[in-house]
Amino acid sequence: MVNLDQLLAINLVADGLLLAALVRLRGDRASLRILLGAAAGAIWATASVLPGLRELGGLVQDLAAGILMVAIARPHRGWRSALQDLLLLLLLAAALAGLTLLAEGLTQGAFAGSPWPAFAAGAVLFWAAVEGAYRWRHLAAPRREIRPLEVRWQGRRGLLWALVDTGCEARDPLSGLPVVVAERSALRRLLPHRLYEALGRPALAASADVAAAAQGDDRIERSLRLLQLRTVGEAEWLFGLRAVGRILGGQEQPIVLCLTPRRLSQEGTFAALVGPQMCRMGEGTGS
Repeated sequence: MVNLDQLLAINLVADGLLLAALVRLRGDRASLRILLGAAAGAIWATASVLPGLRELGGLVQDLAAGILMVAIARPHRGWRSALQDLLLLLLLAAALAGLTLLAEGLTQGAFAGSPWPAFAAGAVLFWAAVEGAYRWRHLAAPRREIRPLEVRWQGRRGLLWALVDTGCEARDPLSGLPVVVAERSALRRLLPHRLYEALGRPALAASADVAAAAQGDDRIERSLRLLQLRTVGEAEWLFGLRAVGRILGGQEQPIVLCLTPRRLSQEGTFAALVGPQMCRMGEGTGS
């Protein structure tokens, strides 16, 4: 017999383990959001067995609880990414349940008085499988070329790591300049504070704030662009600035520097995307 305290504790640990596995497999860093999402799921699951709240149980309600957990643990990812997270969470939950039942069967009911030993054994097997899948995926993934990129705008300089992306061939339709996409947070010192804060939201929602931040500064107003680009599989509108960039060791060239409030690399290994043309310029002058 499992009392409410044990049920809440088991669900809290299980949901935390599931969200930690989700974040690990999706390449994110662990954060307090995992605990918050696990607490929400555990409270939901425990409440569903209480008299008067049994309508919280059932398949549809369980899906709603999963959506809530994903929304808390990995917010602002877009609906496609959220759907992928939910499906992966369901697969992970099935795997954890199956491994726990397997562990219980292997112990032949030796710990029938407590659910914790079988759950702990299943959790160890589960995390070993998750870690194995994570390492296999990274070993099997093609190697990516990451280069140091220097950006100069209005006398200020910034240095960040950039992924050379063969699909990043976009150009500004007005000037024909190559587009470089960078994380706004990586260029905090490059931008005026008011403009930096305005660029912290999606471009279409922040257009009025960006216009207000640029008002009265002819250099920003002349430099500003609004482009629709595809970054890391998602199309989005981004504000861009006419700047100068170069791969270290190469030649400076004019660019349009588009700033995204999202993270481009969940592992934090790079903070910008450049096209192969930037590297070709570098190779041509490096000798």
